[in-house]
Parts: sequence; structure tokens; C-alpha cells
Amino acid sequence: MIKPHLAVIVAGAFALATGCTNTHVANSEQIELQAQQQASATEITPEDALTQATELYTQATAQELMFYAPSHMEKARDKLDTARKILKKMETPEDKIAVTGAAFAAKKLVEDAHANKTKVETQLSRVLDHRKVLLELKTDTIHPKLYRKAVNKLEDLIRDIEGGLLAKAKDDEADVLEYYAEVEAETLKTTHLDIAIDKLDEAESIDADDFAEATFEKAEAAIEFAEDFIRKNYRDREGVVRVTHNAYVAAQRAYYVGQEAAKLVELNREKAEQYALYVESLLQTINEQANIPDLQSQSFMAQARALSKAISPPTASVVATPPPQPAAPAATQSQPTISWENADEE
Repeated sequence: MIKPHLAVIVAGAFALATGCTNTHVANSEQIELQAQQQASATEITPEDALTQATELYTQATAQELMFYAPSHMEKARDKLDTARKILKKMETPEDKIAVTGAAFAAKKLVEDAHANKTKVETQLSRVLDHRKVLLELKTDTIHPKLYRKAVNKLEDLIRDIEGGLLAKAKDDEADVLEYYAEVEAETLKTTHLDIAIDKLDEAESIDADDFAEATFEKAEAAIEFAEDFIRKNYRDREGVVRVTHNAYVAAQRAYYVGQEAAKLVELNREKAEQYALYVESLLQTINEQANIPDLQSQSFMAQARALSKAISPPTASVVATPPPQPAAPAATQSQPTISWENADEE
């Protein structure tokens, strides 16, 4: 069997990834101008200015500001690099102002990066929460390319906020959330359903689709149902486990029924008797526990019924009062509707 949804997501993600990414920082020109003005009036040495800005940048890096304000941090790093280069060959008063100004600009960019983190945590809280879900599902390990694309999309929104494009970030957030939903569903499918798909592929490899056609088709239907269920109800974790387990059982059944049916097709009279005796021996193995006398004197169907009756627990004469039912759980957060067929992602 093929696994089409992953290919659709991958292709779509590549298409969106080819768009332009904003790297502009809002008010960057003003930051540069103010930094030069402050550098001309300050009494701090270029060396001290650079040291302070470097320490602030290092602290910000440890606080994950490269994630929450990548454009700010990249420009701050560039300013620090510029200041270091000029400092090595510093000779004139203008050089001193240039070093100090670059350090002041880097410091201001880092300070603004902290402010941008607050904006991101407020405006993109839903995407950030969904990213945590993907990490809990180990998407970064199971589907590293899909996860990387998901993070890239979040980074694009963050860079738009850094550039002051708040309306654009808000408009694009819905598409990003839809992609995250698709990746979440694909991760669940890989984790829980691929084992059933692989088992049915194994069944097909022994021609179960020919020797046990009806059973094989039921397994295919169970897998299709599970795929549809995951796509529509990916937040119903118990439901996902249930339908994917049913699909796996159906695939296993297709394999073993096909395996046995293939044996029957080639039977001659002698081998047919041997096979019947083999089935009888299976029933007799169960009877070692039930100990029904003369079980083999009955038809296979009658033997099966007798064994079922013998090993079934006795029916209780008094029906126990069921325990009180717990209160209904609070409604879970609604999940975005996803459509793999029209996906624009990887």
C-alpha cells in the first residue's frame, strides 16, 4: 500500500517554503541613528561598550531569544562583529564613535528582542502550544523534515512580528495552524497506523489479496477508516488508538487467512484429510484444558461450540450495581479542520 498523505504534506511545505521571509527589523534605522548620537555624547570607552553589549547578547542567547527574535539577534550579532573589527584597527576619534555606536545598536537590538519575545508569546500562543504538542509526540524524531518545516513557518511569523507586520502575521497564522494540525495527524498515523499498513503490505506479498480477497478488502477498509478518523479527530487520542488497533487486527487477519487459504487451494484428497486432522488437533489442544470426553466424535462446528461453552465463566445470578458514572469531562479545545488533499505543506 502507498502512503499518499505524507507526500502531499511534504510537497506543499516545499511550495510554501519558497516564499520570501522577512528579515527587516522595525525601527532599525532609528536604532542606528540613536546609537550613533549616543556614541558621540557618551564618556564610556569603546572597549567597555563592546563588553557590555557582548554580555547582554550572550545572556539573551541563553534565554532563547534566537528563537523568539531571530532577526533582532542576527542584526545584533552583526553589529558586534562590526565593532570588533573596527576596534582591532581603531586609530581616530571617528573609529571610537563607530565602535561605541555599533555596540550601543547591538545593545538596543537585544533589548528590543526581549520585547519581541513578549509579543510572540501573546500573539502566537496557539502556534507555540501546538509546537509543544508536536514535541510531545516526538515529531522532531519521527518526521524531522515535517517538524523543521513547521518550525520554519513559525519563524516566518515571528520575523513578520519583528518587522512590524502584525496584521500579516495574524492573517498567516491560520494557515500555519492548519499545517501543524496536518503534521500532528501525520505523526499519529505513523506512530499508530503504519504498523497496520505494513502488515497489510506483508499480506499482499503472500497474495492474500487473491486467496482471501474479502478479508483483505475489509482490512483495507479498516485502514482507510482509521486514516479518515485520524484526519478528523486527531485530538481524540483514545479513539486514534482504538481505530488503529482495529486496523492492525484486520490486517493481521488478512495475512493469516490468506496464508491458510493458499494452502487449501492446492490440496489433493490425501492432503485435504491431513489438513482436516490438523484443524482437529488444534481443537483438541484447547480440549486439553476443557477435558470434554469424545470431543472428536462431533463436527468441527459442534466441537467449537462445546469448547466455548466449557471454558466460558458461569453467568452471575445477581447483577452487580454499576458504579456511579464520573462527570462528563470538560470540552477540549477545538481542533483545526485539516484537508490533506488540499494541503499546501510538505
